[in-house]
Amino acid sequence: MDINGNISDIRQRMNQAAAMSGRNPSEIKLLAVSKTMSSDVVRCAYEAGQRAFAENKVQEWQEKVDHLPEDCEWHLVGRLQTNKVKYLDTRITLIHSLDRISLLKALEHHGAQRQMIWPTLVQVNIARDPQKAGLLDEEVEDFLSEVARCEHVRVHGLMTIGALGASQEETQGYFRQLRLLNERLQVNNIPHVALKELSMGMSHDFEWAIQEGATMIRVGRQIFGERS
Repeated sequence: MDINGNISDIRQRMNQAAAMSGRNPSEIKLLAVSKTMSSDVVRCAYEAGQRAFAENKVQEWQEKVDHLPEDCEWHLVGRLQTNKVKYLDTRITLIHSLDRISLLKALEHHGAQRQMIWPTLVQVNIARDPQKAGLLDEEVEDFLSEVARCEHVRVHGLMTIGALGASQEETQGYFRQLRLLNERLQVNNIPHVALKELSMGMSHDFEWAIQEGATMIRVGRQIFGERS
């Protein structure tokens, strides 16, 4: 597996997608989704210049974080169980999957206990896929009003997962809807909410996401290969 070559190829495609939409590639962060990969494999990506990594499960993050350099930037992109919040710490740069009140309350509780502020994104099920987690778009505004009451949670933007099997036109439509929702809610100036980030796009659709305004893309398979 040529991880170095794969990362170079992804970055070249990112640059091309950004150019097509008149964007600066430096505005877009590549997250290498390292779930199920060993620390040694992740280190290969680190040695290729990659610094931002994403894990789906808290336990996998715990197993890797102490075995990799301190300047790795760790993102949590999988569904976060409330009983796992206690295992997180300041080495988590961003939680991408804030999707329900019970999780918001758990983050606020542990943040207050430990005098920490959790940086998060709100996950939106923009495709209205019953198999996926996330708030429906019409629920997001009320949810952010609840965030405004929390002293230890900050929302930095929105996240979504494209619908499996959707066409390019459908997928770009979903990404566009998320961007427009983000723009509409920005003007509300909700306390503790700064909607600057859009986490959308994975191995099969990241170029379309960039064209629709993604500031973070989450790529695993095209960097690390198929998972066992």
